[in-house]
Amino acid sequence: MAFLLKNSLRFAVASHLLRSRTTNIQNLSSASAVVWQKANVGDSETGGSNTQKKSKASVKITLIQNQNVTVTALEEARNLAKRRSMHLVQVQKMDTKTQRPVYKLVSAAEHLQEELSDLKAHDKDGTSPDKPAQKKSEKTLNIGSRISEHDLASRLKNISKWLDKRHEVRILIQGTEGDMAGCEKIYKAIEESIKTPETIGKIVQKRAKGSVIKFNILPVNNNASEKSATNNPNQ
Repeated sequence: MAFLLKNSLRFAVASHLLRSRTTNIQNLSSASAVVWQKANVGDSETGGSNTQKKSKASVKITLIQNQNVTVTALEEARNLAKRRSMHLVQVQKMDTKTQRPVYKLVSAAEHLQEELSDLKAHDKDGTSPDKPAQKKSEKTLNIGSRISEHDLASRLKNISKWLDKRHEVRILIQGTEGDMAGCEKIYKAIEESIKTPETIGKIVQKRAKGSVIKFNILPVNNNASEKSATNNPNQ
């Protein structure tokens, strides 16, 4: 009898230990599964983010340079333009045939010429609250952002002279890449010069694009000048 009780006790203890170990193993397995699942989710998210970045950087475009047409990545085209000191200009947002945007590489001179053509083709703004004086032919002036103070002063004198003679003046300020501050500085100097000591012109159609600022200056009637000219006809 004692032998049976002793064996029963041993069996009960062994069963209890076995159940405890089984429970611990199950808990460890569950924890491992959770960790593995989170790791996979993290890898998936990271992979998705990297894929999006890679996809964005490797957008295929049709690139035109001179008479050559090639298919390349947008980022590669930007690097090529930077290496050659050229401008990358978007010609077409999406070619319906190839399903790719179309860009072209142009030199600084070609880019400037296109900007000038766009400036000349732009319709005259007729909503100015100040009635402009009867104007004559148009004058066009190109100014680089690195112009010297002496040359800028000479350009300002030309602008004043043209406005006094009732010419509309079209101005294009061309800066280097990332030098918009230099363009704005020249614009402010021109704006100040046509207002001091008296207003002789009004700026309209100001447009800033990339490193270029374009605008027109319309001559305005100046009563003081007209009275002076009337009182002194021999001037």
